[in-house]
Amino acid sequence: MINSSQTIFSTGVFLKPEKVIINKKEQWRWIAVGFEDDSFLNGNYINPYEYSDTFEGLINTDEKGN
Repeated sequence: MINSSQTIFSTGVFLKPEKVIINKKEQWRWIAVGFEDDSFLNGNYINPYEYSDTFEGLINTDEKGN
């Protein structure tokens, strides 16, 4: 068993359980807290960030290595 402060690893991503409220219903969800290896969107390399102050800031679509 894990507790709510631990993370697990799934292919390419570290996940942490978080309690959230969706449509006024309390649920537990897996939240990405770290990434490993390359990520792609529509076949193009992207650099996802774990958090951002804006929706647009969640991914960086610059060429790999820039």
